[in-house]
Amino acid sequence: MDRRIQAGLLGLAVICLMTDATAIGTQDDAQRMAVLVAKPNLTKPEQQELAVALFRLMASAETENPAFFEEKYQVVMEKCPETNQAHESYWRLTNLYLRAYDPPKHKEVVRILEQFLTRYTQSTVLSMKKYPDQMLVFSPVKYLHRSYEELGQYAKIAAYYAKIAGREATFSIYDYFDYASALDKSSRGKDAIVWYQKFLSKTKGNDSVDFMREIAADRIKTLKAAKSG
Repeated sequence: MDRRIQAGLLGLAVICLMTDATAIGTQDDAQRMAVLVAKPNLTKPEQQELAVALFRLMASAETENPAFFEEKYQVVMEKCPETNQAHESYWRLTNLYLRAYDPPKHKEVVRILEQFLTRYTQSTVLSMKKYPDQMLVFSPVKYLHRSYEELGQYAKIAAYYAKIAGREATFSIYDYFDYASALDKSSRGKDAIVWYQKFLSKTKGNDSVDFMREIAADRIKTLKAAKSG
């Protein structure tokens, strides 16, 4: 486990013991939380108990200090991985890193969302698709790719699509464009042309993506010219 997380866990145990009892119920509640945090492995009921208590603690907190919430989300993610609150913590911590800091902490977003996608293959809280059927559902893949873009890590986006290319039938039209763009920006022009062309084929007659179609057509022309030159 990351040393910062270990330090956070120990720090949380102290914080819980010292927190005003009215914030979480009673002093017994605080002591119980500290016991659970210090315990190496929690049963699923214990994970749920701790996760609920930590979310209640955050809901009642009178601070806006991002570090306070970051620590609690990290604890839920590490100590309570079998709970819905763990999945929600990845979502909320991503938003915290992007909105509470200037500049946003894109490297931290990458760290936690890569971790999420390594740990989980399904979720009842978040969408495992980059473009969810319900657009308001949080997508770890989408936000991870946005941070990759901010960090210039286009090869990682291309690698993601290469891994799922066999499931092309499940792609949204935006997946085709994103894959092509990632290949393009990874200096893989020949492959980018293939996926830009697929995007154009899939969106023929779709006026809502005219701007993206123009970009795709222009990039195909430019890449072909570079190839022949």
